[in-house]
Amino acid sequence: MTRALLVDLGKVLVAFDHRITCERMSEATGVPAGRLRGVLFGELEGDFDRGRLTPAEFFRACEARLSLPRVPDDVWIRAWRDIFTPLPESIGALGLVRPGIRRVLVSNTNELHWEGVLSVFRPDDLLDEVVLSFRVGAAKPDPAFWEAALAAAGCGPDACVYADDRPELVAAAAAFGIPGFVADGPAALARGLARFDLLDAPSAASGNSPAAIDVPKR
Repeated sequence: MTRALLVDLGKVLVAFDHRITCERMSEATGVPAGRLRGVLFGELEGDFDRGRLTPAEFFRACEARLSLPRVPDDVWIRAWRDIFTPLPESIGALGLVRPGIRRVLVSNTNELHWEGVLSVFRPDDLLDEVVLSFRVGAAKPDPAFWEAALAAAGCGPDACVYADDRPELVAAAAAFGIPGFVADGPAALARGLARFDLLDAPSAASGNSPAAIDVPKR
């Protein structure tokens, strides 16, 4: 019997656009966006997402890799953080999950991206727990991340269902014993929840479709 839903964040509940970051930093530094992208969204971001670097340490490491003079932190912060928009249909579907199902957000993210998310999406009304890679020191598909997610869910892997836009992470969760589905489009989360019988039938029957749910704002 399912007791918990583990749901990814990026491209499932909120959209993001890394091009915004690259274009803003290109404007600030004169470095082509394509060259910036390879450094900003590579190995260093992985360390940032695992909490191994503070924001300032991440900025300085990127500058060193790119042979840049120091860029003001406020320029970095605006470019890095403010790239998110909510996905109302998926957020609405999350609001229709059956009572008694524990809803746990599980995301590879960093401190500044989480700040950006909170500016467009208030998770406390819809989620019971939040498991973030920069807080637990591990990122999907690391086994340590799945262990943290299961601890937050309060149940074993076979009592969970996992939703993510990335098929390889759904497969990694399945290898860990957590069944799931790919949520890779506006209606995909609702379809997957329905397939696993996780939607509250009375709410759905009352006409509160996912698209009709208000997006919570900070």
